[in-house]
Amino acid sequence: MSFDTYDVYFAGRIIEGKDPAEIRSKVGALFKLEGEKLERLFSGQPVAIKKGIDMDQAVKYRVAFRDAGALVEIRPVEQPRQAAPSTKPQTATAPPTAPDYGLSPANSGSLIDCAVKVKPQAIPDISAIHLDAPGTLIDETEPPPPANINTGELSVSQPREGSLEDCQIPTSAAPLPDISHLKIDESAKNDHK
Repeated sequence: MSFDTYDVYFAGRIIEGKDPAEIRSKVGALFKLEGEKLERLFSGQPVAIKKGIDMDQAVKYRVAFRDAGALVEIRPVEQPRQAAPSTKPQTATAPPTAPDYGLSPANSGSLIDCAVKVKPQAIPDISAIHLDAPGTLIDETEPPPPANINTGELSVSQPREGSLEDCQIPTSAAPLPDISHLKIDESAKNDHK
């Protein structure tokens, strides 16, 4: 299944938040339509706007309608299948083809229709908020009383006096093992020459 041509349909869908009367006026101006013919476009039933066009032309229609505040649908047109091949036996089988999922060509179309609708949030009233001059005291609570720490047992040495050796924790040296019964074998030394 291959899609080389497309049909453009309009069913009266408009972009949320737009004025319907203004959109009707703009769409009517696009096609020079008034009255009953214009109302038929906005009936809610899909109406073919253009048939058998390529994707680039279909996208131009989508953009024109979107600029007017309306949304169109682009439908691919399935191409007729080729006549069945003759019943002659084939010697080689054709390689399998990937399925055609009806995707639009690269770099075509618009994702504006897929955009998530965002409802703007109201801005809170901040008119009562003001800033004081720099240096203004903000926190007027009483500071906590200072901690009562007894430092009477501490002493400080004079500068460049003493060393850190008196801070070192004394450790006893491990005893040396008795190796008096060990001897060096001189004959093994001569064997390696």
